[in-house]
Amino acid sequence: MKAAVYHGPPGSWPEKPLNIEEVPAPVPGPKEVLVKVAACGLCHTDVTILRGAPIVDDFPIILGHEPSGIVTEVGAGVTAIQPGQRVIVSSNFPCLTCDECRSGNENRCANSTLIGVNCNGALAEYIVAPETGVYTIPDSLSLEESCIVADIVCTAYHAVYNRANVRPGDTVAIYGASGAIGLMCVQYASAIGATVIAIGRKKWKLEIARELGADEIISSEETQELARTIRTMTNGGVDTSLDTSGVPAMLENALRSTRVGGSIVEIALSFDKIQVSLNRLMWWEHNIMGSRTFNPTVIPKAFKLIEKGIVRLDKLVSHRFKLDQVNEAYQMLERGELIRGVVIPGD
Repeated sequence: MKAAVYHGPPGSWPEKPLNIEEVPAPVPGPKEVLVKVAACGLCHTDVTILRGAPIVDDFPIILGHEPSGIVTEVGAGVTAIQPGQRVIVSSNFPCLTCDECRSGNENRCANSTLIGVNCNGALAEYIVAPETGVYTIPDSLSLEESCIVADIVCTAYHAVYNRANVRPGDTVAIYGASGAIGLMCVQYASAIGATVIAIGRKKWKLEIARELGADEIISSEETQELARTIRTMTNGGVDTSLDTSGVPAMLENALRSTRVGGSIVEIALSFDKIQVSLNRLMWWEHNIMGSRTFNPTVIPKAFKLIEKGIVRLDKLVSHRFKLDQVNEAYQMLERGELIRGVVIPGD
């Protein structure tokens, strides 16, 4: 099969690009499913890996962790999935046996496998996955657009509903709302009934945030005093700030623009450091927390909201690429020219 293979070493891209190569197609073992990839979303986590993040186990590796496709073969013992079904493959496979998994916190599993990180991903014509990591797509939804449910759609759901615990009437600031995961957070918070302030760089993307439910939009390229602007706008600060950017300055603004007793949730993968005033943390009684991927129970809930039209995927999938355009696609993503690009390996 054809696949986009990154040979490393970490940080050598784009000088050493992903190569389109012929590699052996995976074969499903017991309790595993073989999926012909229809689409794979391109995530900033991939760019972080390409730029040198020390999270990949071994090179060479096939990146890509947001796949959708058609089941072509199942291994022995598979009962819930059948050939011909339209599915997504979850971006991570928890072990389901550790204490965290048994307590319902599968997203915290220390033994989980992340596709495109701990094993080969989906920038290829086929991918194999455990039956427990494969979920059918409702008939009414697009096969290609549904690929992003495998990560950002569910990651944003977990952040907004389970970690931030957003409630009707809350005021919520979403930093990085010009990116795909930020736009998903905008949709969820708006659907709950919160007043949503979307903060991002690109004005054209923020206009999409407004279309998807943001009550106010603020461009960080046009506004110098973000925190002060938001405190003035909200008469003292928002109830909750979510940072989807991974940019230290944005998280520091989130800390300064959140009211006394409010919450700050970090969603993005980043290896940067921030400075926090301990006095402010104590005096303002802020709740600072991380939000890590999602639990399997989120997937059907997210699909239900999409089916009902409460959240939209079509506004997020902005570009489609062939497999041999993957390096160009990642460069466009890094420059902020995409919302969510997807690769169609079969094209």
